[in-house]
Amino acid sequence: MKNLYLDTRILDERAGDKFGLSEEILMENAAAAVANFIRKKFKKGMRVLGVCGSGNNGADVLCALRMLEGEFECEFILASKNLKPLASKQLERAKLANVHESHDIDISLKEANCVIDGLFGSGLNRNLDKKHIELILKINKSFAYTIACDIPSGLNSEGKVLGACVKADITITMGARKLGLYSDAAKDFVGKIKVTDLGISAQNYECESDYHLLEKCDLVLPNRKNQCVNKGDFGHAFIISGEHIGASRLCAKAAFAFGAGLVSVIGEQGLNLPTHIMQASKISEKMNAGAIGMGLGKKGIEEIDAQILKDKKLVLDADMFYSIKVLDLLNEGCVLTPHPKEFCSLLKLCNIADIDVKTLQDNRFVYAKAWSEKFNAVLVLKGANTIIAKEGQIFIMPYGKNTLAKGGSGDVLSGLVLALLAQDYEPLDAAISATLAHALSLKNFKKSSYALEPTDIIKGVKCLRKK
Repeated sequence: MKNLYLDTRILDERAGDKFGLSEEILMENAAAAVANFIRKKFKKGMRVLGVCGSGNNGADVLCALRMLEGEFECEFILASKNLKPLASKQLERAKLANVHESHDIDISLKEANCVIDGLFGSGLNRNLDKKHIELILKINKSFAYTIACDIPSGLNSEGKVLGACVKADITITMGARKLGLYSDAAKDFVGKIKVTDLGISAQNYECESDYHLLEKCDLVLPNRKNQCVNKGDFGHAFIISGEHIGASRLCAKAAFAFGAGLVSVIGEQGLNLPTHIMQASKISEKMNAGAIGMGLGKKGIEEIDAQILKDKKLVLDADMFYSIKVLDLLNEGCVLTPHPKEFCSLLKLCNIADIDVKTLQDNRFVYAKAWSEKFNAVLVLKGANTIIAKEGQIFIMPYGKNTLAKGGSGDVLSGLVLALLAQDYEPLDAAISATLAHALSLKNFKKSSYALEPTDIIKGVKCLRKK
């Protein structure tokens, strides 16, 4: 996994203090990374347009244009005349290198092969005015390949869109990965994310962080190594069934497919389960991990006996987050898997916040972190970039796709977490590997993005291989 940072200015200051690297040297290295990318991506002689603001983002772009002029036809648009000192210095140098200023954004955007966005950086802290919104909308309508310098303009350090945002084909971010690039809202704007150094290695540039980006290599599959084993060695998972039995059936199938030795669904009525899934009327002592909430309904929640469940590892989902009983089940062996609306209800039950879904989505990192600092359980806040939180540490799983936005997808995820808990994974490790497996299961899904069925995820999980 990689570190993420809410504010990398601290890292820039450390580089200056420790290595004597001035802000201007760091800027030259940042600009060189953008220029070198363009040299590799485009043929010489193509038209490159820089859209520049008044701060260091704009200065980075002007610096890159200076480096490219002569090999490419470079020009710039200034969105502000009140330039900060470094931007003013880079403007002067760019003009000396024959980089021309454009005075007609519409013509320049129409003729450009590549647009470099340098309007605003991650320090943006206000909603954009009408003039800047109109400019960003023009950039987004352009057919030119768009590079965001450090962060797409309009996105702030926490990943909120402040009125409008440049839709980039690629974001070349400087020095280290910014947390804001991995918010749910950012996913439609950042494009591919490329991290470039500033003339100093990541080991020397970075410091510790509470925020982490999961990678494919963080997936630890429950591959069986020993031969002399039996089904009991891989745990006995249970799912409490309720009003909507389809949810518990999907959860059970997923748990069985992901390595649990035995899987039972707890329920009184005939559940018409697959032959390899057992049905039981009560939870036995040998059942070591359970899933509660999916399709359970109000009546099912009222019948839950917290005393029976206190020594079990648990996955809590769905209906559980609307009942005060969830507080009786929270312990360090629990993994919670709410979607945003459910998490809003949980926050209220836990006396942390009374907010709507929009407020949550604008502040996902903040509320996930706040909840995890109060409770020992592991939180899996589902979304376009799923957040896993434990004791103030935030892990972001970035491989989710819109294909997964279907009913039953969450029930399968709960089953995957359950399977790993039953196989004695630590709750945080179970949450990390299950969410990765859930997203990466779609690697070979060839159907249309709207066509996914939950069972397709289970089929994909069965075929995962560790690289």
